[in-house]
Amino acid sequence: MNLRNAQPIVDYNIRKFINSIDTSDFLYDQDIANTFSNNFYNWINSSKNNNLKGLDGFTNRKVISGSIQAFDHWYWKHKDRTVKFFKGEFMYHQACLKNGGKFAFIEDSKLSKNDAVVISVPFSDWGKQRSDLKEILYNCTGLGIPVMLDFAYYPCAKNIELDLCNFKCIDTIAFSISKAFYGAEFLRIGMRLEKHDSDDGIDVYNSVDMHNRVSLGIANQLITNYSVDYNWNTYRNEYSQVCADYNLLETDCIMFGTGEQWKEMNRGTAINRVCVSQLIGDRIASTK
Repeated sequence: MNLRNAQPIVDYNIRKFINSIDTSDFLYDQDIANTFSNNFYNWINSSKNNNLKGLDGFTNRKVISGSIQAFDHWYWKHKDRTVKFFKGEFMYHQACLKNGGKFAFIEDSKLSKNDAVVISVPFSDWGKQRSDLKEILYNCTGLGIPVMLDFAYYPCAKNIELDLCNFKCIDTIAFSISKAFYGAEFLRIGMRLEKHDSDDGIDVYNSVDMHNRVSLGIANQLITNYSVDYNWNTYRNEYSQVCADYNLLETDCIMFGTGEQWKEMNRGTAINRVCVSQLIGDRIASTK
């Protein structure tokens, strides 16, 4: 059983729904990217479990092949800077930047004007919004440091409190449905939002319609039929029971619990993160 990687909750009701979708027209639907883009933006904005403000200030909204496509272009955009992130962040950052890029952990050195910062919200290793997030963002604004916020876990989160308008440093934010639904990680669909059109590869990718229309069609059906708060609204009780059974502290990301005894799950911080998605799935299956 995979308790280390981040993955959506295993729910065969979601699989049954996806299998029921008639995908025959998606490939030839010329409007599917715009339809999904508008629906996804509204879907993100509809959360009752989170209070994320200021999305309307990011007017360049483009479909991406999962958050990692946004990361790649953001690294390149800031290639002359040192990309900094906290220990425990998504391993993808190190894997990419070790091949000719410059990166460092925020804990190891002071931020400087030649840096670029990426932070996950909620924080990847803790499953909660960092308590120092706003302080970091104010610091970056003062130093003129560009910041990318990674909201890949947002559809699995609660208690996010952030007004993006308060921080001029944030130049890019990215969302994904990969963690929201069982199987959606293989659709490779998300959205990048910027304050201005970068005219980069992602903008070109969208302008000439290089999208995976079948994935977009399935993703659009998912967000049309399931709330952005679906995970917490549906699995809250199962999550709490699994955390109690395995002596885990609950987080604000329904995929994760944390516990001192799970040292083999440590990812470089004082926290030991455990992915409970399959355990929740087992509990769901056992009650049917």
